Amino acid sequence: MHTKKNLNNDWRFHFGELTEPKRTAKKSMAFGGLTAPLPNETGERVQPSAGGVNFLKLIAQGNIENGLRNLAGTDLESQLDASWEKVTLPHDWQMSRPYQNDPQNLMSGSKPAGVGYYRRTFTLSDEVIDRNRVILHFDGIMRMADVWLNGAYLGHNNSGYTAMDIDITEMAHYGAEGDNVILVRVDTTTGPEGWWYEGAGIYKPVWLEFLPLTYIDNDSIYAYTTELTANEAKIAYEFSIVNAHEQAVTVQPQVTIVDQTVKLATTTVSALGQRTFKGEVTVDQPRCWTPETPNLTTIGVAIDQDQLQRQFGIHTFKYDENGFILNGQHYELHGVCEHQDMAGVGTALNQDLMDYKVSVMKKMGVNAWRSSHQFASEELLSACDRYGIILIDENRLLETTPWRLADLQKMVKRSRLHAAIAFWSIANEEIIGNTALGGRMAKKLVQTIKGLDREHLIISAELLSPAGTVDEDYLANLDVLGVNYPEAGVMGAGAEIIKQQHPHLPMMSTENASYFSTRGAYQDDADHCQANNFGSMYSMVLPGKRQPGDPGVGGTARPETVMAYLKAHPYMGGVFLWTAMDYFGEPSPFGWPAISSQFGITDTGGLPKDYYYYYQAHWTTKPMVHVMPHWNQAGLALTAAGDVAVRAFSNAETVELFVNDHSYGRQTVVDCEANWQVPYAAGTLKVVALDHDEVVATDQRVTSEVATETVVEPLFNGKTTEIYRVKALDVKHHLAPMANGQLQVSVTGGQVLGLGNGNPADQDNQGRQQIHLFNGYAVVIVHKTAPTVTVTAKLAVAVGV
Repeated sequence: MHTKKNLNNDWRFHFGELTEPKRTAKKSMAFGGLTAPLPNETGERVQPSAGGVNFLKLIAQGNIENGLRNLAGTDLESQLDASWEKVTLPHDWQMSRPYQNDPQNLMSGSKPAGVGYYRRTFTLSDEVIDRNRVILHFDGIMRMADVWLNGAYLGHNNSGYTAMDIDITEMAHYGAEGDNVILVRVDTTTGPEGWWYEGAGIYKPVWLEFLPLTYIDNDSIYAYTTELTANEAKIAYEFSIVNAHEQAVTVQPQVTIVDQTVKLATTTVSALGQRTFKGEVTVDQPRCWTPETPNLTTIGVAIDQDQLQRQFGIHTFKYDENGFILNGQHYELHGVCEHQDMAGVGTALNQDLMDYKVSVMKKMGVNAWRSSHQFASEELLSACDRYGIILIDENRLLETTPWRLADLQKMVKRSRLHAAIAFWSIANEEIIGNTALGGRMAKKLVQTIKGLDREHLIISAELLSPAGTVDEDYLANLDVLGVNYPEAGVMGAGAEIIKQQHPHLPMMSTENASYFSTRGAYQDDADHCQANNFGSMYSMVLPGKRQPGDPGVGGTARPETVMAYLKAHPYMGGVFLWTAMDYFGEPSPFGWPAISSQFGITDTGGLPKDYYYYYQAHWTTKPMVHVMPHWNQAGLALTAAGDVAVRAFSNAETVELFVNDHSYGRQTVVDCEANWQVPYAAGTLKVVALDHDEVVATDQRVTSEVATETVVEPLFNGKTTEIYRVKALDVKHHLAPMANGQLQVSVTGGQVLGLGNGNPADQDNQGRQQIHLFNGYAVVIVHKTAPTVTVTAKLAVAVGV
């Protein structure tokens, strides 16, 4: 049977270049050095035969070590020193590196590129020999990765977004042969893959997989819906059985889907060969997968020697000139785009942290997600399956180089069974999109995907021209034309022109908004790289502070503009907001010293900004109301007359505003929003939401004094990881919304994985014990080591209001 051995623990990490091990060898398994067992480890650096020992002595006057040096170039001197630190995977070394003011690295998060080495040993018993194939899996290494095992070079991986799988069966050490040694060199100096923060290192899990000599190929298991009605679903399935024996074997596969078990005919699989099986079953009264009811269905495949179970979704996807169709019904996509980093940990997200990110968006009403701009990780796929999020899984580049095609084939086959996937995007904003050259390569990418995937739709997230220019041959490759920012003034009427000229062309919005905002900020502050939540006067495309109506002011488009465009153009299928969370790198509209983006609906730690509640009002039905701004005068933009803007978001019919119990009127909610200009008066700002004249929700802000204490509140409790919010309070226990004092953090029952505060210009690498609050809040990420975790966060001094 399939079994796994986790290799995430007990790694040693060295930052910086070493004497790089060789890649080509004069003699097998003889590189030695850090690629093989060291003197204090079990086993020899090289394991020569009796004849080999005799030959080495003959050529080196009886000195075996000199013989190895002379004949094979074996490194017999390298050792681990104090520079090698112990780390646990996933690991992003770039998070601990200092920020640098280098324009070339600004978009990538102002962190320098570098080289790092990872090393680990493991043992295998003699029982594995002749019983199993042994596969070494790396789920993600950022970026150029080279791997050695037991004195030999295993191979290279180009992309940080593609898994690496290596069969090490014959090269491994077993039993008395001693330790197995993995050495990984990771190099980010060859250039980034993206224009955002990508991290560095082994940032995804590593494990060994033990396969029986006759086994079911895990990635070959595929089940998909061919027909769906209210009463039944027809499910096609396929899988492959691999025979690693030197003799033919006989198998009788058995497939179980829901309550049906199908026994297939007894079949012979040739020696060292494989055989693919296909079939179809009908499921009565199917439990379909939707974002509202994310029902997962199990397919089980079994033979005498092996068995596997995988989960999939019963559903159908279509798209026509009127929009997206899920299970035969038009369905509006409330989507976000998202990179894969987070405050405190960078790109080293485990399953719990990904679940947290997805759960925050789900509470906002999100039902769709675009993996921007890379293949979706296994953690994201799993979270979207379970939480009910329709996924766009995106290929990295519009290129058909052999290695990129191989990567695409691998990742499509590995991911296609996931219930969440509805779309494959072949590219994002490629400047050669909609050209003849781009069309030829798009055709090859689409052929590659459709050769493996029978159900998902093919899109591309394309750049718009104001003239709506497209290439007909290019469009022919796509099931749906995706366009970015159709609502933006800088794009003109490009999307509408395309629709006018191609009325039956399926079109969708694949990227929207890019609205600047800093959590808790209600004034533009270029010196501190903060953008006003009411709308920044800084621009995407023009320098300096601008005037209302200038191109790109406040971002590519305001949230209200995005939702109005969708209402007027429902055939676009929905929206995909850029982005769910702020991310490191791409610090528009400010340059250095900003180190993170300002586009997120939450900050880098997942704490909501004000417009989170605008979208929540549109996309959820539970009565809610949210009021902005905070009510501390020092952080507000008052008019010459002393008035201040107040805005409320709600899904109720009307809202009423009070300042110190004085009503400033009841307003009908339009586009889930209401606005006032009122005289500022310290005290309490309160909004009341009403349906049919009955109060259904309230929200308020209170003027605070200086922060004197904190309260720690749980945000998310995962299997291995917990996330906490630290909130600054004044002496009256009111939130201090401008508090930026330093915290001293301590934990019992766990270990701090990372700290974050959402400050887009916070360059303090203070480790895992200290961090500054930002606008009243900070986030603590903890790895659990005991059943009960206690987090303490104390203010160093009372500061800020």
